[in-house]
Amino acid sequence: MFTLLSAIPHSYLGNRRLVPAMFAVAILASCGGSPPRTPSSPVPTAPVNDASQVVDIVAPQSRDWSGQVPIARLVAAAEASHPTRAAIVAAQAKAVALVSQAGAWENPELELKVGRTKPRVDDLERDQPYGGSLSQRLSWWGKRNARIAAARAQQQVTEAEGQVALLSLRADVRRAAIRYAAAIDAATQAEEDSRIANELAMMTKTKAAVGEADRSSVARAALEAATSALHRDARRREAVTALTVLRTWCDPGLPDHLVVADAFADTTALTDATSLAVAAERHPQLRALAEVAAAATATIAAERQARLPDLTIGVFADREADKDTYGATLGFEVPLWNRNEGGIAAAEAAQAQARATARSERLRLQRDLAEALGAVQTAQGEATALREQAVPVADEAIQLRTTAFQTGDASLADLLEARRAANVVRAELRDARRRAALAVVDLGLAVGDPALGLVTTEQPRP
Repeated sequence: MFTLLSAIPHSYLGNRRLVPAMFAVAILASCGGSPPRTPSSPVPTAPVNDASQVVDIVAPQSRDWSGQVPIARLVAAAEASHPTRAAIVAAQAKAVALVSQAGAWENPELELKVGRTKPRVDDLERDQPYGGSLSQRLSWWGKRNARIAAARAQQQVTEAEGQVALLSLRADVRRAAIRYAAAIDAATQAEEDSRIANELAMMTKTKAAVGEADRSSVARAALEAATSALHRDARRREAVTALTVLRTWCDPGLPDHLVVADAFADTTALTDATSLAVAAERHPQLRALAEVAAAATATIAAERQARLPDLTIGVFADREADKDTYGATLGFEVPLWNRNEGGIAAAEAAQAQARATARSERLRLQRDLAEALGAVQTAQGEATALREQAVPVADEAIQLRTTAFQTGDASLADLLEARRAANVVRAELRDARRRAALAVVDLGLAVGDPALGLVTTEQPRP
């Protein structure tokens, strides 16, 4: 650092009161606040969320979950109480704090000196000289403004990433609710199958008592009842597990007999590829990556401005045996060894990486959109065909075989075969409805809005 020094010596006897006064001024200046901000580069002063606010966000609240609960209400509960919300708030508070820090001035530097002289001549007296200096490092306005702009760009990135996290949270809650509803449907059907199997076993015993059925038929009916009971218990456990998972997303206080109202509302997905592609261009993930590229551009500007040397101004005062010295200093860095070429190159590489990542993500969203739309159409087509064609035939077959068995025109094997075929059809229908509902969630995740491009129509449930 080059230093320009202006020193004015004075006699010791006439100016010794001046030195303590200068030290007092220097200490007061170093303890003072930061310089006022200029109107040309204001820094936002939004309050930073403290820890108590974050705790309030994740604290569970008592809610009334009686009656039929729509999925939208479960999603709202998750958004209000899940730790993801607290993480988003904390990240936004961090971004605001970094913007404020980017515009902060550097602290002044106070240096105090004290020593003791050792004379090499016998007739000179020992002395205890002391002194001090106060300096302030000043950045160029363009350099400081570039730092603030880069921090603000990172703040926009944080906000966009928060929207992506919320979108993912909504999708996860919807999936958990659909899986729980599917497990409840399977458990309900297993309960009905077990009840019918028990009635069939009792009917077979009654027939055997009057000689209309043999012991093998009784054994087969009892085996069918036991197998149905095992399936019923397994479906119950699956429903309990699905509810436990849903509680971790939404609310630990969800009741044991929660009823999800619209998990399997038949949804007709619009197949207009152009409209869906336009909607996907507004995806929060693409916006987040665009903000990352913008932040990289701002970082390049900040790194280029960082090459400019900072100025350091200061004052000093020294006391010697026969005089007091005070003056001012002006210093600046000489960019000889470090011109920040590495920082600039790294920022430019980060910008190229952000743009390439955005292109890759756009292609991935296009693939996800095509796969989700195809899955929705396939699953909905299967569910419609099963509901309108296969299920009525299976129900009619069971009714006919049951009547024939009661009159003795059909064997137990014929009735059991009809029941198994009907159970397979109903299981396929439940699976198709579940896959269709999950595919709609995936389609909404690919588009960036679960309700965009979708028309929901209620259909009677079989």
